[in-house]
Amino acid sequence: MNFPGLIFLVMAHYLSGRGLLRLFKLQLPPVQATCFSFLLGVPILSFAPCFVQIMGIPITFNSIFITLAIWTFLFTIPLLINFKRPAFPKIVLPEIYELPFLALCLGLIVLSVWRCYYYPPTPRDMLSGPELLAEYAVREKNMISSVYTIDLHTTNNYFKSPYITCLQIIYKLLVQPFGQLWMSVLYLPFVVFIYSILRERLTPFLASMLLFFFMGVPDLFAYSFVMLYDYSNMIFFFSGFYFLVKYLENKQTNYFAFSVLLFGIATYVRVETVVLISMMALLPLYTFFKERMPLKQVAIRLGMMIAVPLVFYFICIHIFVRLFVPIPFNASNDLNPNLADISYFFERIKAMNSVLIFGHQGLVVYGYFMYVFMGLLIADLIFVRKFNLESRYALFGITVIYFGLPLLGYLLPLFDIINTTKRGLFKAIPMMLLYMCNSGIVLKLSEKIKNWELPKDKQMPKPKVAPVAARPVIKQAPKKKGK
Repeated sequence: MNFPGLIFLVMAHYLSGRGLLRLFKLQLPPVQATCFSFLLGVPILSFAPCFVQIMGIPITFNSIFITLAIWTFLFTIPLLINFKRPAFPKIVLPEIYELPFLALCLGLIVLSVWRCYYYPPTPRDMLSGPELLAEYAVREKNMISSVYTIDLHTTNNYFKSPYITCLQIIYKLLVQPFGQLWMSVLYLPFVVFIYSILRERLTPFLASMLLFFFMGVPDLFAYSFVMLYDYSNMIFFFSGFYFLVKYLENKQTNYFAFSVLLFGIATYVRVETVVLISMMALLPLYTFFKERMPLKQVAIRLGMMIAVPLVFYFICIHIFVRLFVPIPFNASNDLNPNLADISYFFERIKAMNSVLIFGHQGLVVYGYFMYVFMGLLIADLIFVRKFNLESRYALFGITVIYFGLPLLGYLLPLFDIINTTKRGLFKAIPMMLLYMCNSGIVLKLSEKIKNWELPKDKQMPKPKVAPVAARPVIKQAPKKKGK
């Protein structure tokens, strides 16, 4: 493995993402700012091989390295203007009771990174699609390679987003022949970001326990090293949703713009995500009308939320596929020819419930995560009956995924239950975790643990109700009898 190449790419991801983050002027904690610098840097650099191809330059180590260096420098310019000393995260040692859960989480992280490094890509979708295209592009120094002479009529995997293809080209040339270590550059910051969310709301014990519970979801963990689009799509879709929630709480426009960019990147990873984003737009739309925002501002914001993902859709379908895939492609061929029959939509909902969520297959894929979420939700409805704003937003996001995936299956028959819908439900898992850390029962438990940890002299005293003083009895003078 080429360690200098890996170090260069890691720094390039961080600097380019940090520069883009600076443009939005978000007031993020240092840990979250660092995490999103890496997360943003991965899709930013993925455009480099496409640029080299469009310029007609052979795809070699030197051409990709120079393009990445120039790309990183351009995105670093916002950091150089009004340069400020970076705020490094304050190192806080974990509590003793956190260590067992954090040790288990670290073991999962090491296993994921090792498998990305040691094993080649194995999924069928990759071997007949992005991995195949990337391997031939590296061999022949051109993305329009002889691979298209192979009969691939039984698959449509080479018509998918250039996201993985381009990242594989970069990492194959600069790091190692298997590529795919870019997945760890996404996985590690996302896990830390999730933990920072949990630590903001819960005591360290519950936060570390929920983090391990989240990381231990069987298929979700497997796709942190099995190279497919769905884990990356989950990361950027949830991040877009999270910052949309932040915007609805603080009303700062830069949070909304950043959320829209993240939704656009999620569409760049999987183009059908634009349907879910359109459904997600109902959340700000309801809030805008509730606050009586002027119609002009409502139209501008909702237009941005739909237009930016559509731009990324256009890049994938009408630029990458049209220019780099020399095979006729018509996206309308994948649509359901009988859209008038809406019964298929309800059949999809029924199949998703019976096979994935409540069936044996769901237990194998998601473990007990969804059952625990539903148990907490039912308990909150019965005993607490109060939901804070963030928990209600999380429930709305889960509802969008729950009905949006069957809608995609209704529109696109290739969007099957066992594979695509199964992985599409990944997007609901971080939202379920967001609800869990805002659950009334969990918050009460967290408060009790915090009070138990504090010394008695620092605990919040329980409010004492002063006894009601007895009212004095006023004796009234006897009335005089009239004459």
